[in-house]
Amino acid sequence: MEKKGIKPQNPVKPETSSIAAATTALLSMSHFFCHVAILTYPAILLLIKNKFHANYETLGILAGIYLFLFGAGSLPVGFIADKVNKKKILRIYLAGMSLFSFTAYFSGNFYLFAASIVLMGFIGSIYHPVGLSMMSFTGTNKLRAFAIHGIAGTLGVAVSAAFAGILGFFFGYNFPYLVLGIVFLVLFVLSYILKIGGEPAKSYLESEQKKSKETGNGGVGKGASPQFYFKGFLNDFFHLNLVIIFIVEFLNGFVFQGVFSFLPAYAGLELKNFLFFHDQAAAAGGFFVTAALIIGVIFQYNSTRVTQHYKPHRAFSVLVLISGVFLLISGLTHNFILLLSILAFSAFNFSINPISNLMISKNAHQKYRATAYGIFFFAGFGVGSVAAPIGGIIAQTLALHWIFVMFGVALLISFFISLAIKNGKYD
Repeated sequence: MEKKGIKPQNPVKPETSSIAAATTALLSMSHFFCHVAILTYPAILLLIKNKFHANYETLGILAGIYLFLFGAGSLPVGFIADKVNKKKILRIYLAGMSLFSFTAYFSGNFYLFAASIVLMGFIGSIYHPVGLSMMSFTGTNKLRAFAIHGIAGTLGVAVSAAFAGILGFFFGYNFPYLVLGIVFLVLFVLSYILKIGGEPAKSYLESEQKKSKETGNGGVGKGASPQFYFKGFLNDFFHLNLVIIFIVEFLNGFVFQGVFSFLPAYAGLELKNFLFFHDQAAAAGGFFVTAALIIGVIFQYNSTRVTQHYKPHRAFSVLVLISGVFLLISGLTHNFILLLSILAFSAFNFSINPISNLMISKNAHQKYRATAYGIFFFAGFGVGSVAAPIGGIIAQTLALHWIFVMFGVALLISFFISLAIKNGKYD
């Protein structure tokens, strides 16, 4: 029971189970289709090439631009989302993704289509800092909610190629964007129909606004003085735990993007005659990577049980270590052992995601929660995108399997750094 005159450090908005369930459902669907939409372009790349007679260099530049915006845009969005109502920004994301999906569908030339794709990348960058921040204020069982939300995103990654490829093949290169436009429009409407939460307690916001007026210490909302906001940000946001988490997330994101950029090719070449495949590298690579993703989805939810026995930051370190070991093994083995190590890496690596999201919510002050998730996502997806070109250089100069050895070493480095993480500051 709270003592009189003592305010809790991290007050959370009380929500009924129905509000928490509605919020988790809407955000999980938004997360699922965020990844489907972003990965639709590479899935229909050949169809786009044939339609507009574009070369690979042009198509690659377009991919680089929209993917960079998808990662980099989360950084300013996080700062903005901490100053305004997050539900309003979520609706901007849903409406924007719907609008530019429709413009991609109706585009009659490559320039309009390319502009639509770039704008989808930019608008798509809104989701992660806003959605994860809202998830951190939803209900009491945060890890379970984060696991469901993470699974939705992973499934979006897993089915994006089949979704876009099948629809594009049968109905035309632009048909997937018509479906996406309709889906995002439905989600936009549902954001008004459903009663959703995901905001700090109103009493907490009011107290922060009052404090900022009295002390000029940069609170939140309209009461915060811009000239003092940065001072308050430095005082309340940066601390050693959070900085270490950002460093570790950069290494983990670096590994994740690098691994899944080259895993289909590596698994295909090494396992092209394994099981029922007969010298079919492309088919084998797609099959085994999809299997790894499915295993990752299953274990991602099971990570909720890990923290029942271990503190989140310790469970996080152990999972990073195990992931690194299996990744090293995958770079040094063949056939059945290689397959097992790939599946094991995916199982343990995907289990990290909900725990890392939980650690951010425990180490970032409420009034800078979206900012923290923006930096977190930027570190993993934006800065971490350098893994693909670095991996390509290693594969070209040495051999493909050395990429996975290098990424395994990177995870071991991440493990040793993660040992410095302590209990959450706002537990």
